[in-house]
Amino acid sequence: MKQLFTLCLFALFSINTFGQNIINDSISQKYEAHQIIEFDSFKADVIFTKAKEWIALNYKSAQDVIQLADKESLKIIVKGNFSSTLFMKQGFISHTLVLDFKDGKMRYTYSNFSYYSSGSGNIDFESKNLGFKKSVIKSTEKDIKDSIDSLKKYILQNDNKKSDW
Repeated sequence: MKQLFTLCLFALFSINTFGQNIINDSISQKYEAHQIIEFDSFKADVIFTKAKEWIALNYKSAQDVIQLADKESLKIIVKGNFSSTLFMKQGFISHTLVLDFKDGKMRYTYSNFSYYSSGSGNIDFESKNLGFKKSVIKSTEKDIKDSIDSLKKYILQNDNKKSDW
């Protein structure tokens, strides 16, 4: 019984963290991370609206980062960045985030990664000039996980308190 519990727990954590892995796409040769997240009983337009709200609350300027927010095609495209202190200097990990929605689910794709700092300039993840690539990718995977966890939590939160103000 204890082994079964341990196996189930391991499987649960494996499933939760699988989507945050940044991989080098064999066709485009670009690094990306993607996953489909289930939101049972949520309509696509509700997930879309809540995701757009989350972007407005979590990016410095939603108007600057949202490149597309099409409610008909149920797609949002965001160009943003994660703050970074890699290599003991302030920098940024730029990315593109594409969110697609269907009833009961959302697909996210992070791509077009690059590292920027005043000392290094802008370096694409695919570049051979990006030193400590494993460290940069690991740091970015953590940022993605934190962002997606926050987005999921926001979408799933109960809005009953807001309607009673």
